[in-house]
Amino acid sequence: MQSIKTTSISIIIPITNEEKRVESCVRRILSFCKEKEWDFEIIFAEDGSTDKSASIVNRYILSDHRIKMVNTPTRQGKGGAIISTALNIPVKDCIAYTDVDLAADPCELEKLIGYLEHNDIVLGSRLLSDDSVKIRRPFYRSVLSHVYSRLFRTLFRNSIHDPQCGLKVFRRDIVPKLLENVTVKGFAFDTQLIVTAYSQGLSVKEVPVNWNHGKFSKISLHHIKSMGLDLFSIWYNFHLLWKQSKACYPQKRGSAYGRMLFWLLSLSDEIKERNSITSIINKPTATDLSQSKLLSIDSNT
Repeated sequence: MQSIKTTSISIIIPITNEEKRVESCVRRILSFCKEKEWDFEIIFAEDGSTDKSASIVNRYILSDHRIKMVNTPTRQGKGGAIISTALNIPVKDCIAYTDVDLAADPCELEKLIGYLEHNDIVLGSRLLSDDSVKIRRPFYRSVLSHVYSRLFRTLFRNSIHDPQCGLKVFRRDIVPKLLENVTVKGFAFDTQLIVTAYSQGLSVKEVPVNWNHGKFSKISLHHIKSMGLDLFSIWYNFHLLWKQSKACYPQKRGSAYGRMLFWLLSLSDEIKERNSITSIINKPTATDLSQSKLLSIDSNT
């Protein structure tokens, strides 16, 4: 494992129609990174916005060359925007991504990168118990997170409690191989990323963080259904890899439970179609990546 300078960081923030939140986000992260005297860059992964999000970020790009923006020509989803950005733009020693609502304040980044010297990936968690952190979020969101967490750990024999937390930090050297094998672009992107990391033998650390739920953050029944289908599709896809004797997540090999679940999921055309789509169609292509437009204007020019 290579030594890294943990204050050298690229922070990726995916945005789609976020004109109400993006300006406060820029100001807070920029202020924090300057205060800490980090070697940093802030990269907005702008994903098909139709509002003023891009123009707001552009104003800050003009005043600080460390702020950048990547525009993708077609809507890719949160996962797709992060993947295409992280594979091509960051130049710092570690890479982080966070949500534009800053439900986890930038100061939580400092906590996470403190663990990066001895781990490949450090995950923020809203579900790990710790008396030093405070979680403020609606009751129904907490219930959904706990249900998803239990299902995730049961399916993948995994100890991670909060795969969906929007704050994660990586060593830059592990990112290319990791993200090139992540195909889900929607809400379950984080889940496939973690399972892929374990299948590659990467070391993963989960750390409790303070969390203040954003008032604009919403989830619909459609999102809940889609996340559930994606979760089972990810399991189905990795089980196919295991049956082909390829590297896979830690699991009880050949269990009766696994064989029964695989058989049931194989009866679902939607799961199999989803598996095919996420493996072939949704993966960012060379064309997608080459067409991503980087906006970074040096304030000295």
